[in-house]
Amino acid sequence: MTTARRRPAKATAKPAAKPAAATGGRKAAPADAIVLTGPPGLLRATVSVENAVDQRVAVRGLTLHRSGHQAVTGAGAAVIAPGATAQLPVSFRLAPDTAPGEYQAEVEVGGIRRGAVLRVEPDLSMRVSPRRVLAGVGDTDVSITVTNDGNLAIPLAAVVRARTDDGGPDPGPDVTLTLADATTVAPGSTSVVRGSLGVPRDLDPTRRHTARVPVGTADLDVIILPRDPSE
Repeated sequence: MTTARRRPAKATAKPAAKPAAATGGRKAAPADAIVLTGPPGLLRATVSVENAVDQRVAVRGLTLHRSGHQAVTGAGAAVIAPGATAQLPVSFRLAPDTAPGEYQAEVEVGGIRRGAVLRVEPDLSMRVSPRRVLAGVGDTDVSITVTNDGNLAIPLAAVVRARTDDGGPDPGPDVTLTLADATTVAPGSTSVVRGSLGVPRDLDPTRRHTARVPVGTADLDVIILPRDPSE
């Protein structure tokens, strides 16, 4: 297969919003380096590739090489006319728990390796299971599985509150989630937390109420059904 002339590719990438936490600040990348920026799940850059031969060239088969890690196949392809230059968007996906910071790497485009800088941004991603629970007035024991899909440790407060909503214009009194222990969920890990939901007794017993209780960066939806007023 014919390939583009083996010469440095030029790249442009939007800089990350903040200095890389893992390095204590951002260093200027070499002028010819491919700079990929984004959260671990989607690092992106645009590479300028010149075809210096007299026939069309198909550029595909992007690979990211990083010392101590397995090669990663990326996304991006183009067919370049003779003598033309293409702006090729490329992207790669790293392990979701890759810490924020700046990393040295190489990107292989059309069989040619170029130096690259990976600027990994913070990614706050958390989910809870179950997402919805039923609760009655008073205290209800709960067990929640919390999964951290991001790349930063996320602390869970021992006590959090959320306003109740019955569909009317005004919020109602708070629902309180009290965990047995304050917990920090590491990137890529899952924790089971136990605690209790406190629902105030002065809620209108003829209405259904809901509350969205924060659990780290996720939400636990609490549903309080109408009840017998005598309870």
